[in-house]
Amino acid sequence: MRMQLRDAIGDIWLSSDLMDDFEAICDTGGRVAGTPSEEAARAYLRTRLGALTDDVTEHAFTVEGLSSQSHAVRIPDAGRSAVLESYPLLNTPSVDGRFAVIDLGQGTPADFAAAGSAIEGKAVLVRHEFPFSTGHVHRGVKYALAKEAGAAAFLIGNNQPGAGPVSGSAGSDAPDDIPGFGLSFDAARTLSTLLAAHDQEIELVNVARRHTWTGRNLIARFPGTGEKHVVLSAHIDGHGLAESAMDNASGLVTVLETARRLGEYARSQRIGLTVALFTFEEWSLTGSARWLADLGEQDRARILCNINVDTPVGYPRVFGLTASDPLIRDLLREATSLGGTPIHQIPAYTSNSDHYNFLEAGIPAVRLIGGYNDPAATSRLLLTAQDVRGRVEPLDLRHAAIVTTTIVWQALQRG
Repeated sequence: MRMQLRDAIGDIWLSSDLMDDFEAICDTGGRVAGTPSEEAARAYLRTRLGALTDDVTEHAFTVEGLSSQSHAVRIPDAGRSAVLESYPLLNTPSVDGRFAVIDLGQGTPADFAAAGSAIEGKAVLVRHEFPFSTGHVHRGVKYALAKEAGAAAFLIGNNQPGAGPVSGSAGSDAPDDIPGFGLSFDAARTLSTLLAAHDQEIELVNVARRHTWTGRNLIARFPGTGEKHVVLSAHIDGHGLAESAMDNASGLVTVLETARRLGEYARSQRIGLTVALFTFEEWSLTGSARWLADLGEQDRARILCNINVDTPVGYPRVFGLTASDPLIRDLLREATSLGGTPIHQIPAYTSNSDHYNFLEAGIPAVRLIGGYNDPAATSRLLLTAQDVRGRVEPLDLRHAAIVTTTIVWQALQRG
């Protein structure tokens, strides 16, 4: 058994498929859900999964939301305006107007509480944070706090100089959603400097068009001899600023490589393997939520655990967000011992990737990421124009695939 795992690890070190897949997926572009870029990536992934198993299906669901057709963020000045480097957040509603701005710095809950009623009717300016860190306040939390305080708009400045505006999602297409824009580091600093001297208005324009999309998750099955199975997942969709190379082409190719090495092996085990490539993840984790809901209670009970791979690169070590689940903790500890590569456990219960929907359904789940609590990690550049293939070390990809394969291997032994 151990020799077979060593063979799988050796094959990953020698694999040309891993980098070929990575280049091909990055070639499709940023893969915003519902765009031709995402459709091209899904077609490629279906072909690659189809080479591994005949049991590849699409799970379709409908999504309604907003798509930005054009936008602008300007500082009006005596009839002239300075255009700030910006990007509309996903699903942001239309707007055309001028708003007073209030700078809440980092935009922590304490910052919002301190500002109180002064926020109402204004555009709120906050800052993006390194997402893989203890104490990090997610963009979605800041956005929700802005809505709750009666803000008219939401502006989030990149914390990375030279990386352009930050992207991400805004609301969930709710009636009370407010316009949201990502700003570059310099744009946020310019606006903040003006606000330190005097009151300042901002001109916000976004032309949004309502769409109905058909989301299509890809599901590939390698059934074992029993009913239980491991769900190995990654998300297809990304953002339009770059290639979404770290987030999440790296996760997709890691999952493909693991399936390539263990798919047929899983058929001989009591525990089978299901590969789930979700879309509309960047839209409030919609794809995985819909798939789990459509499974039904009995089918959900057959899932042993979810191993979700999302941005496993950008750092020399892989971390697992375990939510302190005992099965997941044991799997990561056993995989560390078996593979000889430390998998660092973080007991966080996070809502920043598809594993969250499994946790909420009572299914043990882990997110594998590359780097935690180190703001120097290259993964600090995700959601920006710097999320390109040149930022990803091939060694990190191979390391991610080896770690993921070792964890899945251990999970398959649970039968």
